[in-house]
Amino acid sequence: MALRRIFPMSNNYFQGAEQGICTVASLQWAKKCLKLGRGLGSFNELQLSGHQMNALMAVWRRYDNSPAAQTLGMGLRIVGNDRAVNQFIDVQRFVNLSASKTCIFWTHNHTMGYRVSTRHGRECEFFDIEDGLWVADNDTEIRQVVIQNYGAAITGMRIVSL
Repeated sequence: MALRRIFPMSNNYFQGAEQGICTVASLQWAKKCLKLGRGLGSFNELQLSGHQMNALMAVWRRYDNSPAAQTLGMGLRIVGNDRAVNQFIDVQRFVNLSASKTCIFWTHNHTMGYRVSTRHGRECEFFDIEDGLWVADNDTEIRQVVIQNYGAAITGMRIVSL
């Protein structure tokens, strides 16, 4: 399967002076993938509208310095500790070594998601509320999309599970 975008997205939401729903959207994406045991096929499978995620972000943004509270509040557990990384290849390496094969990762001001499944062949997903959900059957094509959009701006990651 060649790299393809499953669905586009945008992040035009505000909570007062703060912009974006990326943390809530990424955690919700991870939770739904883990519950379903597969990637998402449509935006509707997130089961939250953009407006609902915006309302949740208004609450959870206050916990940006408390990642465990944010993650647990969205129904997920942190596996191990957050990791400082500066390359997407490191995100991929840690996810491939994890049991859940699912993580969120971030730059200094934006959160995204990544997962790998080997259930029916290999499937890699990159979730970015600002761009869309991307899927490929290899790590390289996904890495190229992330590098094209974010270069070396990645600063950390968190493996998550139910």
